[in-house]
Amino acid sequence: MKDIHNDELEFVYYKMGTAGSFRTGLYDLFWKADMRNQMKLEAAFPELWVLRKYTTESGYWEGLQQRYKNYRENVVDQNNY
Repeated sequence: MKDIHNDELEFVYYKMGTAGSFRTGLYDLFWKADMRNQMKLEAAFPELWVLRKYTTESGYWEGLQQRYKNYRENVVDQNNY
């Protein structure tokens, strides 16, 4: 069972510096934009919900890191069988 959304995986990769160039550019643009333009970006790119959640929900990043760790452990376990 997957406990992490693909958009969240992309965000984790971004934070680790391993996201693709488009996603990295999109996230960097989001961080530079004012609130009004962030909302426009979110309307055009729904996957940016992760960044909004990251900036507004206390503890989200810590929880996401734990879910990513669990996800990676499960992937490794499945690949060893």
